[in-house]
Amino acid sequence: MKMNRLDKSVLKLWYIRAAIGALALVGGAVGVLVILIASEAPSNVVLAVSLSVGIPVLLLLGLILIMPVLRYKMYAWGYDDKRIVVKQGVIFRQRVVIPVCQIQDLHRNQGPIMMMLKLSDVTVSTAGSNFDISTLTTEEADRLIDALEQNLETRVEELKNEEI
Repeated sequence: MKMNRLDKSVLKLWYIRAAIGALALVGGAVGVLVILIASEAPSNVVLAVSLSVGIPVLLLLGLILIMPVLRYKMYAWGYDDKRIVVKQGVIFRQRVVIPVCQIQDLHRNQGPIMMMLKLSDVTVSTAGSNFDISTLTTEEADRLIDALEQNLETRVEELKNEEI
């Protein structure tokens, strides 16, 4: 089975999401400092809070900038007639194998930013759970769904013929 890598435009999406998170994080830290300064807190308290909030915020910002690249490098997916395989994870590696014969539903999902970047998630539903194949190009997602749908139809026909 050929394992596929994600399209480079996925990095843009993940960086946009990271930037939104970073803005919220920095906004919260700046808000705390503004409140302290406006309430005329002693300068040693402002300095202590600045350091205790600022250092973790800087570390998290660094992590936010690095994680999309690491996630991108660690993500691979593929499928054949019998199964779908997804490998992902930076700190905790995960390998998911979904037997095609257990698939019940296939969904393609897009948010507004994903639509602009022509990306989609594919959700594979089985009797036991749902699993997302993360941020494929919309074209890849449609091809995957079409191929799996065709495969499922073939399997159903085979099962009907076995019963006869």
